[in-house]
Amino acid sequence: MAYVNYKGIVLKEVNTGEADKIITVLTAEEGKISIAAKNARRAKNSLSSGTQLLCYSSYMLFKGKELYNMSSCEVIESNYEIRNDIVKLTYCSHILELISDNVQEGEPAESVLQLLLNTLYVISKTNRSLEFVTRVFELRLMSLLGYEPHVISCIHCNKTDDEKMFFDLDNSGLVCSECVNKRGRIYPLLPGTVKALKYIMLINPQKLYSFSLSEENIKELSTISKKYIKEHLGKEYNKLDYLKYYK
Repeated sequence: MAYVNYKGIVLKEVNTGEADKIITVLTAEEGKISIAAKNARRAKNSLSSGTQLLCYSSYMLFKGKELYNMSSCEVIESNYEIRNDIVKLTYCSHILELISDNVQEGEPAESVLQLLLNTLYVISKTNRSLEFVTRVFELRLMSLLGYEPHVISCIHCNKTDDEKMFFDLDNSGLVCSECVNKRGRIYPLLPGTVKALKYIMLINPQKLYSFSLSEENIKELSTISKKYIKEHLGKEYNKLDYLKYYK
């Protein structure tokens, strides 16, 4: 029986049988994988802690007919603080849904895994705005999925220094005031939002969250991100709507 050792984050957990689980884990090597964890719902079982939602662990696995089976696991980061905070958990559930829907099984996903690890760290260990972190994550994820918008310059004339730029949803990028089609689906942006878009697309992954934005900039970024996701992924993600009940 051949064993493999993967590190990954639990994206989803489903109870089966009397005490078993099937978990979906994001790995660098194979993207999403499904793992059967026998007796993982028993409190004293050695697999219990490593099969919790958002848990980052090292898994020893062997391949069954349809999915992997878990032999052992070692927790690296439990992200317990997130699971105990309903607001943080809601934002993270939204993030996990985006990944689950758009990362394929059997395809390497090292960059997406690293993005998720960095994002969970910021959410768990810092006081950064959850709205800010989530929108930065969304836009960077879209880039990794192959939907990177053109934000370096105007998509038509390559101008970079126009103080009044717009995001053109029809053409997936920035347009200047001279090239803008006012009949199109366009959204005016503050200079700070334009700079943020460039930063998100171009910066080293380790420095992705090392900048700040005003509430007004975050609001613009949120509008662009939501519409861009719906345009390219064909789905509206509504989990964050639940937060209306906690205000």
